[in-house]
Amino acid sequence: MHCRFRHSLFLAACGIALVLTAACTPSRHPTYSDPNILFQDDFSQTTSGWDAYSDSEKTANYDNGQYLIAVEQTGVDVWGLPGLDLTNLRLEVDTHYADGPEDNEFGLMCRYTRDGDKHSFYFFFISSDGYYAMGKVVKNKRTVLNPTSGEYQPSDAINPDKSAVNRLRVTCAGKQMSLSINGAPVGEFEDNDLSHGDIGLIAGTLLNEGGVKIHFDNLVVRKP
Repeated sequence: MHCRFRHSLFLAACGIALVLTAACTPSRHPTYSDPNILFQDDFSQTTSGWDAYSDSEKTANYDNGQYLIAVEQTGVDVWGLPGLDLTNLRLEVDTHYADGPEDNEFGLMCRYTRDGDKHSFYFFFISSDGYYAMGKVVKNKRTVLNPTSGEYQPSDAINPDKSAVNRLRVTCAGKQMSLSINGAPVGEFEDNDLSHGDIGLIAGTLLNEGGVKIHFDNLVVRKP
């Protein structure tokens, strides 16, 4: 792997999807018997509120009981949102490499907000070849906050097998942000620039090769 840090051209899910679908209109989300659960989805129902769009260059859509993000362009991140507004949470999801270069990035977002064409959120990424990074995007400016070097770092917690499922867990509580991979804590940081917003699933390509496809499943959002 060479120089994992780079500035992506971020593609906004709702900004694109409005041309293709009305999926960005928030749906009514159910209540749960467990009071600690804020939201959950196994993607078996295509009416659960996530963005749903697809064309020759990008996809964020339901796919046979999972959620698929596919990115054909290079140097681009694509995401899907369910239309929530949350502050403090613990977010977990299963991730599975489906196709494309292993030199990729994918993971979770929290506290996503949008002001016109300016997007802000916290991101928590891993790659299929065993690297991780987390940080923030504030009005389209991306900053890696952990590792402090600003570059992706390797983690033995990531299972690099192409058939493996990597379970990600993110905690966003006040100014405390943390990432665990397959039950192993890998890093944390403090930041108070973003106070609330949507959650999201995200995947992207680096500058050298497109064609990334990532599946997500068994998402649960709990109180931290």
